Amino acid sequence: MDISKALKNTSKGSLTYDRRPPSKEFFDHCSPPPTLSKRYNTHDNSPNNRLTDEALHKHRKGSFPDSNASESSYDNVVQSTIRTDSSSPRTVEIVSPTLPVEIVSPPHKKNIIPVSPEYTKSILAVKDYENSLDKEIKIKVYNKQQRFTEHTKKLQNEAENKLSVLQRNQQNKAEEQQQETELQFMQQTIELQEKQRKLKEDHREHAQMLQKKHEKLKEEIKRKEKERQDRIQIAQTIRNDIATIMERLKTMYEQFTPKDKLPESLKKALNLVSNKLTEVTQMASRDVDTNEVVKMTEILKLCLNAYEYMRKEYDELTKKIKEEQAKEEAEKKARAEIEAKARAEAAAAAAAKVTVVPPTPGVPSSPLATSTPAPSSSSRSAAEAVLRCVDQNAFTQYTNLQVLIKKADEDSKTLFNNPQLKKMKFDIQKSINTPINNISPVSGDHLNDQLTRLLTLLAGRTVDLSGKRFSLAACPQALPFCKYLIAKMIVKKGEEQVSAKHSSAFAIAAVTVGLLADHPDILPMLQGHFHQLCPYTVPYHISKSDGQSMEDYLKALGYKYDSEGNAEKQDQFLKRMSGIMRLYASVMVAHPPRGPNPYGTEHAWEWLSMVMNIEPLPDITATMTFDLLEVTGHALYRDYRKQFVKLLHVLIKEFLPKLKRVASPSGGGPMSRLEDFLQNSLKHNGNIRPPEGLLNQHFWMT
Repeated sequence: MDISKALKNTSKGSLTYDRRPPSKEFFDHCSPPPTLSKRYNTHDNSPNNRLTDEALHKHRKGSFPDSNASESSYDNVVQSTIRTDSSSPRTVEIVSPTLPVEIVSPPHKKNIIPVSPEYTKSILAVKDYENSLDKEIKIKVYNKQQRFTEHTKKLQNEAENKLSVLQRNQQNKAEEQQQETELQFMQQTIELQEKQRKLKEDHREHAQMLQKKHEKLKEEIKRKEKERQDRIQIAQTIRNDIATIMERLKTMYEQFTPKDKLPESLKKALNLVSNKLTEVTQMASRDVDTNEVVKMTEILKLCLNAYEYMRKEYDELTKKIKEEQAKEEAEKKARAEIEAKARAEAAAAAAAKVTVVPPTPGVPSSPLATSTPAPSSSSRSAAEAVLRCVDQNAFTQYTNLQVLIKKADEDSKTLFNNPQLKKMKFDIQKSINTPINNISPVSGDHLNDQLTRLLTLLAGRTVDLSGKRFSLAACPQALPFCKYLIAKMIVKKGEEQVSAKHSSAFAIAAVTVGLLADHPDILPMLQGHFHQLCPYTVPYHISKSDGQSMEDYLKALGYKYDSEGNAEKQDQFLKRMSGIMRLYASVMVAHPPRGPNPYGTEHAWEWLSMVMNIEPLPDITATMTFDLLEVTGHALYRDYRKQFVKLLHVLIKEFLPKLKRVASPSGGGPMSRLEDFLQNSLKHNGNIRPPEGLLNQHFWMT
C-alpha cells in the first residue's frame, strides 16, 4: 500500500498501512534511508521496542497477514512487541511519525528493512504536520496566554473595582456611623441638658416645698404651743371649778344642822369630789394632752352632777327641816293662844260670877308628831349610774368622738358658707356618693375601681366626674370634709342597705379597710358616726336622766320619729340597729387589698368583754350580741381558740341569765336566737362557720 495513502488515513497522530505483503518489485526498488541507523540502539531491551528475528524474517519473505485482513492502525504496529525466542531477541524501534524512525539490530547482523521510496516523503509530511501542529499549538497557547492575560487583567480590574466599591462602602458606612454617633452624642447632650434643667427645676421646687413645710412646721409648732397653753389654762380652770365645788360642798356640810340628819350620800359626794380634786390637781401640775383634758372635763361634769344632786337633796332636806320647825312653832303658838284665851275667859267669869266653861277637850295639848320620809332611791351618785350603763374608758372615747364629729360638721358648714365653694361641695358629695353607692361584690376589679376612685380623690389628684375633671387641689381645706363625708356615707349604708341584705356588708367593709390602710385618720370619724347612729356599738346603754322627756330619751337610744311624732316600731328599730352593727362587725373581719386589717378582731373581743360588765337592755342587747358573734365568731375562734371557747361558756352561763331577767314579755325572738347560736357553737367546740357572703383575701384578684 502506498504510504501517502496511509498518511491520508492518519487520525489523531496514528498511522495505518496495508497488511498485504509487498511485491518483489517493491523490495527491489527499496533502499534503506540514510537516517534509519541514526538512533540505532543495541542496549534498549524494553518489551515495547523489541522485534524478534523471526518477525524480521517473516517480514523479509513477505509473511505478512493476508491482504484481505483488516488494517490496523499505524500506532498499533508501532506499539506492538513480537517475541520469537527469548534467547535471541531482535528489536526494532519504530517511533511516532513525529519522531525519527530508528531500526535497531544487533551488530553481528546487518539486516536492512526494505523501505518504500515514498517513506522519506511520508516522514517529511509527518514533520510538516508536526510543525503545523506545533504552530497551531503555539498559536493556541499564545491565544490562551493572551486570553488568560486578558482574563487575569479583567479579574484584577474586577477585584480592584470590587475593592474600590468595598472601600467606598466601608468609608460611607464609617461616615454614616460617625454621623450617627455625632447625632446620638448631640441627642444625649440635649437629654442631659434637659435632665439637668429638670433636676434644677425639681431642686427648686423641692426647696420651695421644704420652705413651705418649714413654715407649716413653724405654724404647727405655734399652734401646738397655743393649744398646749390653752390646755393648761383649761386644766387650771377645771381644777379651780372642782375646788369651788369642793368648797361649796364643805360649806353645805358645815352649815347643815342637825348633824344626825345629814344624809350619807352627802358624805360620799364630798369624798368623791375630794378624790377627783386631788387627781385633777396632779394632772394640772404638768403638761396635759387632749385626752387628759377630755378626762378632766368628764371629771368636772361628774363633780357638777354630784354637786347639783347633793344641792338638790340638801335643799329638799333643809326645806323639810324648816317645815317641821315651822309646824312646831305654830303648835307652840296655838297652845299659847289657847292658854291665854282660857285665862281671859276665867277672869271674865270671875268678874261676872258666871261659871266658866272648861276648855274644849278636842284642842291638842301637844305638838303633832311628824315623821321624816325615807331617802329616795335616786340618792345614789351619778357616777355609779354611769358605770352601770357603759365602761368608763369607752364612755370617754365616745365623748371625744362625738366632740370630733360635731367639730368636723361645724367646720364644714363654716367652710362652705362661702358662695364660691357651694358648687365644690356639691362636686365633692357626688364624687364620694357615686363610688360608695356602686360598691357591690361583683368582682375584685370592680371593688378595686371604687376604692381607687376614693383614694385618687383623697390624694388630691384629678378625678372624672360626669365628663368633667375635678380635684381637691383647688381647695385643700376641703380634705377633712371629704373624710368626714366618706365616714358618714359608709355608716349610713349600714342602716339603709345592710339592714335589708346582710351579705352586702362585706363588700362595703372591704373598701372601708382599704381606705383605712392608706388614711388611718378616717377611723376616728368612722367610729364616731357608728356610735352616733348606734350607741350600742360602744357599747353604751343610755339611761333616762331626770327631767328628760320620753321622746328625747328614745331618740338618744336610736329610735326615729316620723313627721307626725310617732316613734318607729320595735322590729323596725331592731332591724336598723342590726344593719349598723353587722357593718361595724364586718369591718373587723374584712381583708384590705394589701397588708393587715387596721381594725381587727381584738375590737370584737373588747366589745364582748365590755357588754358583759354593764346592765343589759331588753331585746337590743341580745340582738347586738348575736349579730357581732355571727359575723366575727369564726375569726375570734381562729385568733383566740381556747380563750374564745371559755368566753362562750361565760356568755351562756352568766350573761344569758342577766338578759333573761330584763327581757320583755314579747321579746323572746332575740333571746332565743342568741341562746341557740351559743349552744350550737359550743356543740362544735367554738368552731363557728364563716358568715354568708364573706369575701376572702383572694377576692381582690378576681
